[in-house]
Amino acid sequence: MIGRNWRKIAAIGTAAAVMAILAIGLTFVMEETEAVFVDETEVISETCCQDAQSGYSTPTLRVAIAAMISPETTKQYYGDLMRHIGKRLGRRTVFLQRKTYAEVNQLLEAKEVDVAFVCAGPYVEGREKFGMEILAVPVVGGKRFYRSLVIVREDSDIKTFEDLKGKRFAFTDPDSNTGSLVPRFLLAERGSTPEEFFAETFFTNSHDNSIKAVGDGLADGAAVHSLVWEFMKATKPELAGQMRVVYSSPPYGIPPVVVHPNLGNDVKSELRNVFKGLHDDTDATPLLQELRIERFEGGMDGAYDKVREMRDWIARTGDTRG
Repeated sequence: MIGRNWRKIAAIGTAAAVMAILAIGLTFVMEETEAVFVDETEVISETCCQDAQSGYSTPTLRVAIAAMISPETTKQYYGDLMRHIGKRLGRRTVFLQRKTYAEVNQLLEAKEVDVAFVCAGPYVEGREKFGMEILAVPVVGGKRFYRSLVIVREDSDIKTFEDLKGKRFAFTDPDSNTGSLVPRFLLAERGSTPEEFFAETFFTNSHDNSIKAVGDGLADGAAVHSLVWEFMKATKPELAGQMRVVYSSPPYGIPPVVVHPNLGNDVKSELRNVFKGLHDDTDATPLLQELRIERFEGGMDGAYDKVREMRDWIARTGDTRG
């Protein structure tokens, strides 16, 4: 059951975001290599974007990023990087955002985008459904993996995951590995489900929103992406400092950059070379530093086998998402 308070806050936040986007004109292009942002909340924005593109002869690089962090934060930190990558390729970057991970997968499956940043769970889904391919993976802190963290308020009497029984819990997205699959797996191992274990659950649509939900007291606990948690600790210490971790999962393959299997081999090669060379690009270095990414490397499908094993376990227990 989704909490009424969160629905109200989400609705207000979405409306404010739409007004801000329309006010500053993110869908208009000043240069052929400028990034165009297409927000997930307004279909009309895509039409505007298409109209804006019609006068340009420069090829387009269409990029989608799953909402592991909120749309506003994604624009702030990924916009400059993708604009730079577009320039390196001699393409104008069209940056599409969608509310759910499933919608981003659908864009890639339908070949409506050229490249996407996805979570580990959606990668496994996309690989199984249409052969989604890994283009590159980020290296963060010298590692190519991440974890699911269960967080609670610092002033809470909750000490373990088990102490969340009968409490309010925030999931991020139904297809998220760290924000949904892992906590459901923990419950399946205990012979339980979210409906049986928690008093109330809801989806926040991004990991930073889940962190805020706990900080604001809308949830007693949440499962979040470890890299987003570290990012929030560095960029918003006053918020993250109100919380602590009560569970840390085993490591999983880090969220990859992916493409459709039928994308041209020459385009794949060009994209892969640009991503893997960003750390040697002096103009890209500060952009990577903002994202806490050291470099991009090649990725292996086998790094996501643990995610598949959890999905299979839950399927055998008959649990449903979130």
